[in-house]
Amino acid sequence: MEVRSDRDKFVIFLDVKHFSPEDLTVKVLDDFVEIHGKHNERQDDHGYISREFHRRYRLPTAVDQSALSCSLSADGMLTFSGPKIVDPSHSERTIPVSREEKPSSAPSS
Repeated sequence: MEVRSDRDKFVIFLDVKHFSPEDLTVKVLDDFVEIHGKHNERQDDHGYISREFHRRYRLPTAVDQSALSCSLSADGMLTFSGPKIVDPSHSERTIPVSREEKPSSAPSS
């Protein structure tokens, strides 16, 4: 399991090799993504086994929830991702420095 959040996107990688797409549910609830996997009892080399997991992750506020995607690779890696919205009001800007006529009351170092 790995979660990445950089400037451009948010990504969750989750190894779900024991589950098929029909066994998985991925949903967004408010500011969280919930990933649930469950399969019925199956026979393996040692007898019978059933598996279930539930993971919940908080989505960053800058993620575009209308553009979320989820895919399952052939080797069982689930990738959930969403682009981040670039807010122009939070980009770099210069703050002008003004000069005051009276001395500051801040301590000098």
